[in-house]
Amino acid sequence: MKNGKKQLPEKLYDLIPSQQTMYMMVKYSFHKQLTQIPISFSVEKDLDFNVLRRAFNIEIERNDSLRIRFAVVDKQIKQYFLDSFCVENIEVKRFKNIEEQEAFFSKDAQKPVYFLKDEIFRVFFFKTEGVGSGIYLVVSHLNLDAMGIIITLADLFRVYRALIEGTEMPAPLNKFEDYIKEEFARLSDKKKMAKHREFYARYFLKGGEPFHANVHGPEFLEKYRKKKKNPDLRVPPAYNPLYDKCDMIVRQISAEDAKKIFDYCLEKKIAPESLLQLGLRTYCSAVNYRTPDVFIQSLCSKRATNKEKNMGGCITQPLQLRTIIPEDFTFSQALDEITQTRSKLFLHSAYPYGLALNLSREIYNYNMIQGPACMMFSWIPVPIGPVAPFKFDFRGYNLGRYFTPLYVITHPDPETQGIKCEYMYRVKLATADDINRLHENAVRVVLAGIENPEIKIGTLLDSIT
Repeated sequence: MKNGKKQLPEKLYDLIPSQQTMYMMVKYSFHKQLTQIPISFSVEKDLDFNVLRRAFNIEIERNDSLRIRFAVVDKQIKQYFLDSFCVENIEVKRFKNIEEQEAFFSKDAQKPVYFLKDEIFRVFFFKTEGVGSGIYLVVSHLNLDAMGIIITLADLFRVYRALIEGTEMPAPLNKFEDYIKEEFARLSDKKKMAKHREFYARYFLKGGEPFHANVHGPEFLEKYRKKKKNPDLRVPPAYNPLYDKCDMIVRQISAEDAKKIFDYCLEKKIAPESLLQLGLRTYCSAVNYRTPDVFIQSLCSKRATNKEKNMGGCITQPLQLRTIIPEDFTFSQALDEITQTRSKLFLHSAYPYGLALNLSREIYNYNMIQGPACMMFSWIPVPIGPVAPFKFDFRGYNLGRYFTPLYVITHPDPETQGIKCEYMYRVKLATADDINRLHENAVRVVLAGIENPEIKIGTLLDSIT
């Protein structure tokens, strides 16, 4: 968008740090496919698409994050809020079966959302024979994060039900614009920002330089060591944007095993992502010389207050989760280490991810395509069971490109009552066999630890196949 062609409003905002993080994905990508989230949501019933279109336009009024637009001003991205707009027509796609549905949406998911050209989202309604009907939405990540999408969809269907039943509209969502103002106020507190920076400096220095323990094992690192004639190198250039082509493998944790996981989390008062990350990191340790040092980027929604839990927008940022877990730790001790580290990082999550990332690069002299994290991990708390008013299906799709070697997206699966694990991996660095072994071993580790929390990490490493 060229500024001379369009009159911009006076009230322009800079991107907040969470949005800047998402913009980094596309800024350093040759393929521009990375700043979007594609999902489908369907129910086992026939929806009235005329009413759903009305509900969608009401949602645009209620949810100001759907009214954000972006412009480049003096080489900087700015954002502003439209007072109103509506979608006149939403195409309804009709599919003969789930395979046809998935083929169409999988292809569309890999088409960029041109957020700098006022394309904030693409939306289709759909009906699939023998499955149900629903909505497919691919939306700019600068407008909504994963939790923002869950909040948006939940609100949309509350509005739909109110229209169908002739009842009052649900309570309005909170304004993302207010959060933006509050975020800049927090960032202006130089004293707090300095304390956050001090924390990250100590955090990155503790334990020395991290190790890149990727799912594909050490082969790529060893090639880099040989090329540089330095056998002590620990972090290879695994983030090369030239080789960002990705495929996706979707695996399930059964309802029976998911119940064991949820029950254990409830008993121990821990989050499911801590448990799953312990399983994943144990496998990555096993295939990388049994290193105790594993680094994961763990996306955190940052929605801590009721206000933030009733708001759209993009406020998520990665927690740079580095854990050094010796083999004589028990499963329970390792889980405590992950949980405590996550808690410490959350206390400092107001510090921009970009600044923390640059700090780690300065400390260890990394170039732009080096990074110790072996994966990005996300847990999306999709409601299942009695929480949901009706049975529904929730699906994510492969972007085709991604900036990390592996992105693991996990969430409760309302269709099976299990846990769905979506592995989007760079085909240059890993194979389908690597991903399947990762999943199977990670789940086995988690279940073994639930069965016997005093089992040693070394014993679990021995069990990796």
